Amino acid sequence: MAPSYISWQDSRVEPPVENEQCQVDELLDTMHSILQKHFSTHRHASRATHVKTQAIVKGNLTIPSDLPPHLAQGLFRGANTGTHPVALRFANEPIFIQDDRVPGPRGVGMKIFNVEGSSSDFMEPEGASTHTHDMTFNNAPMLELRDVKTTKEIFAIRNKHYSDHEALEQELKKRPDADTQLAPATLPNQHFVSYVMYSQSAYRFGDYVAKFALFPSTKTQQELAEAAQITDSSGPEQHSTWLREYFLANDAEYELRAQLLVNPEKQPVEDTSVPWEEKDFPFETVGTVKIPKDQDAFDAKRRVFWDDEMKLNPWYGLREHQPLGSVNRLRREVYKLSAKTRSELNAREARAVGGVDDIP
Repeated sequence: MAPSYISWQDSRVEPPVENEQCQVDELLDTMHSILQKHFSTHRHASRATHVKTQAIVKGNLTIPSDLPPHLAQGLFRGANTGTHPVALRFANEPIFIQDDRVPGPRGVGMKIFNVEGSSSDFMEPEGASTHTHDMTFNNAPMLELRDVKTTKEIFAIRNKHYSDHEALEQELKKRPDADTQLAPATLPNQHFVSYVMYSQSAYRFGDYVAKFALFPSTKTQQELAEAAQITDSSGPEQHSTWLREYFLANDAEYELRAQLLVNPEKQPVEDTSVPWEEKDFPFETVGTVKIPKDQDAFDAKRRVFWDDEMKLNPWYGLREHQPLGSVNRLRREVYKLSAKTRSELNAREARAVGGVDDIP
């Protein structure tokens, strides 16, 4: 029997959140404080999270034209089937420049170019003017920030202990959800290209709801999960070193997969700390990302351009992939604040880039 996929408009998908805007406003104040601390520490403004760039690469996303109806949704049907240029940034998640020997969340941001659609098909003018669609991923299937209330609390703690990571950990240990909040520190610290990367939060998927993931599909990448482990004897910049070496000599390939919502009780959208179990709700392939070798993934011009002049925001993209849940709604405001603050403090406008060749 075929699964019964849940409509993105089902009332169980995005339940109302009490005092949501007040909580978002408080979080924005905290984020502004963190951004100012970044600038005070480094005399250069950076993003509010995923501060440490590890690599930036270019490649292609190919979307097949023969997907079954439940997968042929939004970007994955019609004029957008075929091949799109993409650019990806690999980064450590924390709000500070983290030593690579410290385990923790690792992320990937992907910008998809040449996306077909009318102005009304995009959620924001930036996406409509550039015909791009952005996606973000991390190396854990769940996001400990859970919802807007938890996110507000956790970032207040991060701001309070901005320069004291031990004090931050001790305060997190006092929380009733300590196991969840400390879970990222238990993630494997391995070669970046070997990670499965998850969207963590849910998105509209045309008529339905889905989470996304990037699954490494070459044997070389998969074997590096065991063969390339970061230890105490590794270097503090090990990830960028490995990634630079890898992309000079090797191609990378990922299957882009979607995990559709069929059971709102077991697959909550609002609580991102609950993973959608893959054995019960399998991922299905909707595209292939290929990254060719012979590119300098840590090229200075490319890195500085992305860090200082590029904006990446899933809210700019296609309306049929609207981010869902309070964590995603607050991201809409946080990403705007981050880009605005970086532009002002660095005197370099962060902009929505419309062509992959605009990136060095």
